[in-house]
Amino acid sequence: MISSYLAIFCVGLAGFTSAVRDIPDYIHVCKRSDPHVAKCIRESVEVLRPRLRQGIPELGVPSLEPLHINEITIFRGDPPSNLKAFLRNVKVHGASDFQITKLKVNVDKNTYRVGVKFRKMSFDGDYDIDARVLVVPIKGTGKFTADISDVDGQGVLKAEISEKNGHREIKFTSFDFAIKIADYNIHLDNLFNGDEVLSRAAMDVINDNKAEFIQAALPFIQRKTAEILLDAANKITEDLDYDQVFPEK
Repeated sequence: MISSYLAIFCVGLAGFTSAVRDIPDYIHVCKRSDPHVAKCIRESVEVLRPRLRQGIPELGVPSLEPLHINEITIFRGDPPSNLKAFLRNVKVHGASDFQITKLKVNVDKNTYRVGVKFRKMSFDGDYDIDARVLVVPIKGTGKFTADISDVDGQGVLKAEISEKNGHREIKFTSFDFAIKIADYNIHLDNLFNGDEVLSRAAMDVINDNKAEFIQAALPFIQRKTAEILLDAANKITEDLDYDQVFPEK
């Protein structure tokens, strides 16, 4: 649930090129030969930010407030697992309030190095968890809420150019990134079928062992985010002429 917000930047990066079909007034066209192309892309994302909050139907970009995620599966350890959790119908609030901390573009290699930061985000949805932490069982199904603060993400987005139907097209092939989270708070309703004593004990364990939970969950969250990023970016840029949407001069 934590990392899905990074999809925003990738959507913005792809979005600044994708709408060049009609070149609406809110799109900045960036040129490959521009020595300040990274600055141009950065400005394009900032211009798009208000529209990203509401969604851009003509580009196929959904609303980012809230951002919806169908499901995230988290699993750690060999059977019997010490952490197995399913998060479903997740809504992410605050995803559009990001800061671009770094952007480096290698035009020749079609590689984009990006950094983003979020001061605060909140999540809610359904959970199903079966875990054991410090010999303490944690089990339940119900609703969850969570808040995270001071999130830093660093990633590398790669693409390739190919010939198709007489013109060149761009396809995003991978997005690898790492995340650091300063702090989080989470609440799980209906742990142990609503037993207050067991629920309180389990929540104390969860909040006293945040580093362990973050370490266990991040690989799965990052993998899910990569899927969202690549799918969104490639849908937006599908069947577009690369030399028109990202011209040399």
